[in-house]
Parts: sequence; C-alpha cells; structure tokens
Amino acid sequence: MKPNIRSQRRKVQDLLSSPNPDGLTRMQVAKCLGIERASVCRRVDELRKAGVLWVIRKGPDPITGERAEFLTTNKEVAQYSCYVPEKDRRRNNEKTGNLFGQ
Repeated sequence: MKPNIRSQRRKVQDLLSSPNPDGLTRMQVAKCLGIERASVCRRVDELRKAGVLWVIRKGPDPITGERAEFLTTNKEVAQYSCYVPEKDRRRNNEKTGNLFGQ
C-alpha cells in the first residue's frame, strides 16, 4: 500500500474516532481533511471491510443536503447508536413477527 493511501486511511480513521455522537458524513470528512470525496469513499470502504467502521444513522448531509450515512470508528459511540439497517429490521421482523426482535 502506498504511503499516501496509508496516511489518508489513518487520517480518516482518526477523524471518525472522535466521541462525536452524531458521526460524520463522507463529505464532512473530505472537507475537514482536504481530501477528495472519492478518496474518502475508498478509505471508508477499506475501514468497513476491516470491521472498524459503523453507520450511526442516515439522514441529510449538512453540506450537500442529500441522504448520507453518518459514520464512526468509535466503538463506544457505535454501541449506543439507535441505527439498525433496513435489511436487519426486516430480518428481525420476519423471525419474530415484530420490529427489532422485541
């Protein structure tokens, strides 16, 4: 892996590890770090595949206004997040007959 890519991944991971309970979108990360959004997307995919990135919620991006994922690499923030992906909600609903398996 090239040093620049390693450096970008470390910067993205460090920024997303903050104890911010709202998380950050890819566009916010790109703006904060001065990195192209496409590069941030690649680094986010790498972190997701490594199992160290979580989606806190989905909603409008404060910069673009378009629907976006709010991300974190902070495990404690992720644990207290209420976000459950749609596919998991459907799966739990199918198994138990009610939402979130309650």
